[in-house]
Amino acid sequence: LSFSMAPGEVLAVLGPSGSGKTSLLRMIAGFDVPTAGRIELRGACVSEPGCVRVPPERRGLALAFQDATLFPHLDAVDNAAFGIRGLARTERRARARRALGEMGLAGIDGRDVATLSGGEAQRVSLARALATDAPLLLLDEPFGNVDRLTRSDLVQRLRAVFAQGRGAIVVTHDPADVEDLGARVLLMREGRLVADSTHDAIRSGAQGDWARTFLAGGG
Repeated sequence: LSFSMAPGEVLAVLGPSGSGKTSLLRMIAGFDVPTAGRIELRGACVSEPGCVRVPPERRGLALAFQDATLFPHLDAVDNAAFGIRGLARTERRARARRALGEMGLAGIDGRDVATLSGGEAQRVSLARALATDAPLLLLDEPFGNVDRLTRSDLVQRLRAVFAQGRGAIVVTHDPADVEDLGARVLLMREGRLVADSTHDAIRSGAQGDWARTFLAGGG
């Protein structure tokens, strides 16, 4: 498995369950340590046997997992502000409010997170990633726990974020996410990269029959 991406690029990692998508994301983030291979971020090695392993908090990344884990003792805005470092509390909360607004949650600052719906919790988790101002977002199934209407709204909101130059790696099992986000596609199968191309090129069959069939929803 080998790939590179340009600053500000949006990359969709697509594949069936168990293909290694989330494991890839966790290795890039630094939560899992690969036994071989090299990971570079912005030209610097962050993971390689024999080189210094850079811990997750020093990689300049923001990660939002599918399960939208929130801290029950913090309200919505403090959850969204949790990953921000080096600013006063008032500034952290102001930035978090902006991120919540970008995700369609303006005005929920003091809400107890236990009262949030699954879709709202997912948006708070995404806002927490956005609020860090990290140049690269790692999003694990960002639409996995939301209904169709919320998904459509979130797609448009994330597209607006990406249009500002924020890079992202978006893990998904749903080919519709790839088409809607307009992202370059890494298609994985059983831990291997089977295609690195555009949605249209894969759909045309240029990357093989399995890739074309999976993208059409038949994989």
